[in-house]
Amino acid sequence: MNNLLDKALSIVMALFISVSVNQVSAQGVGSEVDVVQQRLFEYPEVPDTIVSLENRTNYLVQHFWENFDFSAPIRDERVFEATFRDYVTFFKYAHKTIVVSNIKELMRKAESNKANFLLIAEVAERALYSPGAEYWSDEVYVPFLECVIENNMLKKEEKARYKYQLELLQNSLMGQKAMNFEMKLVDGSKLKLWDIDAKMIFLFFNDDECGDCSIARLRLSTDVNLNKMIDSGEVVFVCVYMEKYSDEWAQKARTDSDKWIIGANNEVADKYDLRIQPSVYILDANKVILDKNISADGIKQLLN
Repeated sequence: MNNLLDKALSIVMALFISVSVNQVSAQGVGSEVDVVQQRLFEYPEVPDTIVSLENRTNYLVQHFWENFDFSAPIRDERVFEATFRDYVTFFKYAHKTIVVSNIKELMRKAESNKANFLLIAEVAERALYSPGAEYWSDEVYVPFLECVIENNMLKKEEKARYKYQLELLQNSLMGQKAMNFEMKLVDGSKLKLWDIDAKMIFLFFNDDECGDCSIARLRLSTDVNLNKMIDSGEVVFVCVYMEKYSDEWAQKARTDSDKWIIGANNEVADKYDLRIQPSVYILDANKVILDKNISADGIKQLLN
């Protein structure tokens, strides 16, 4: 029953969005209303003959930018970003192939104005990649990054940040095997991720100087459900400190849960996508990434 309700709610939300983006709302106060009233162009109207949720959102994505001139300078970046975020809203309901192909078409058109092209890259980063993004999606953000990296009119330094992001994402996409790395354990021995034999691995990345990490370690070490799963052999919990091994660190880290594998590696942040701190990756028995960048609260909710 809950699944049916969730599905129905998603459909209602999408249909509400498809109506609201075609109308200027007179409700609300402040800057948000101003942004809506000053939107860049009239959003496309979906023909009544298109009925299904996916097909309606496919249409919106495909036709969204038809009335926008990418060769002209974008004068109000604030309004443009609000418009772009409306566009992104439909991604979660549209077919992946449609979304990716439209992103590439959008970036191709934007090449007519370098400043616009760079602005779109920055806005896409804020909307899809930054820690505060409303909609995180590697599958959606990667095409934007690829278009930036492949663009010949940009200088090397203009691409540098995006190239780094792309490398991190490509190393740690969901559905692929997690990159192997070696960590030094509290007893001074070394262990590689791929050498861990487990049905499921919770890979917990954290930093000793991060206050939220300290709280998360305490909460997870005392979580009854997690400890039961560790004791039963269902899960192996690996706590990775993103710092260089030292005797001082090892002595302090020994106070963490004795049910965990605890190690240090000060280079792992350059191999994995770790946008939030602390961050948890869930791996299956083959070290394939099932989920990632989950908060400690997210883990507790998952276990409950």
